[in-house]
Amino acid sequence: MALHQFGVSLETYLMTNPTLKGVIVSAVVLHQDHILLVQRAATDGFPNMWETPGGGVDLGDETLSHALARELLEETGLVLKHVVALLDQLEFEGASGEGRYRKLTFLVSVESTHSPQEQPQVRLDSTEHQDFMWVAKDHLRTGFCGEKEIKFAYPGQHETLCAAFGADTKTPARLQEDNGTYKAPYTR
Repeated sequence: MALHQFGVSLETYLMTNPTLKGVIVSAVVLHQDHILLVQRAATDGFPNMWETPGGGVDLGDETLSHALARELLEETGLVLKHVVALLDQLEFEGASGEGRYRKLTFLVSVESTHSPQEQPQVRLDSTEHQDFMWVAKDHLRTGFCGEKEIKFAYPGQHETLCAAFGADTKTPARLQEDNGTYKAPYTR
């Protein structure tokens, strides 16, 4: 699947997908055979559950790819470098029955100021997440990372993350805008 279709605004994406009310983006950060998981705050929806960084695409986001970069930066302090692949597309009915939503989960790489062997430095927004961990494929298999049990916030996340370990990470595909050129990801 070509990634250029996600280099459009929410408004344009919804016009071409008229059955949808909104879009959620999620970033699977794979680094040195480990995936970043963040634990939802105890005071938030799905309290204490694990997920990958992400959130809703806003009308103010220039493109879906910019929303992905914005959410990753806001929730973890990490800067999106490349979008490698679309891992999953899931549609679901909104909680109060207000319409259908699509969740797009992307495999991404991030910029790091450390050596390639060190995990990128994560800074959480404590209003949304209370902890993070880097999990290996074996952790997903057992459901534990050390003493921490991995209980996912959303159905299908386990399968999507297992698929991420098998994805081709050698050729990152940059998201392209409507005119075919890549724009730098969202930064503060």
